[in-house]
Amino acid sequence: MASQPNIAAEIELSWADGTYLFALKLKQIEELQRLCGAGLGEIAQRLLVERRWRVSDVVETLRLGLIGGGLPAVRARELIETYVDGHPLADPRDPANHLMTAQAVITAAYFGVVEATEEVEGKAEAAADDGTDGSTSRPSPDKRSRSASRRSKSAA
Repeated sequence: MASQPNIAAEIELSWADGTYLFALKLKQIEELQRLCGAGLGEIAQRLLVERRWRVSDVVETLRLGLIGGGLPAVRARELIETYVDGHPLADPRDPANHLMTAQAVITAAYFGVVEATEEVEGKAEAAADDGTDGSTSRPSPDKRSRSASRRSKSAA
């Protein structure tokens, strides 16, 4: 019997000047809803489906996601002021643009993210069962997991 994957409502992403852990916990979700004047479902709908997002949907998702990920509120505000204010929100040349990052944070909060260690273990088990190495293409040394793994490291 296979165990259930460990689903985290947090995600580690390359953004701005480094890699940050983003998480929208209940406290941050309540604040996000208040600041955006909408429920989480509506904010997710605007960001992910309708593409009719508001600036606060993007900016506050990032700021509150950083705080929920463990960054002090003052540092989160500094990052927003430095890297978001006065910069394009959805620069298509930037794979870590602010809109795409906010979309990833909302997706993690809404649907969860399978933690990286579980994904790798599951692929290894499947490969052992079917006699293959589990890959369908060449591995990419530059590819980084976007799923959170901090919780599994600290629990070990």
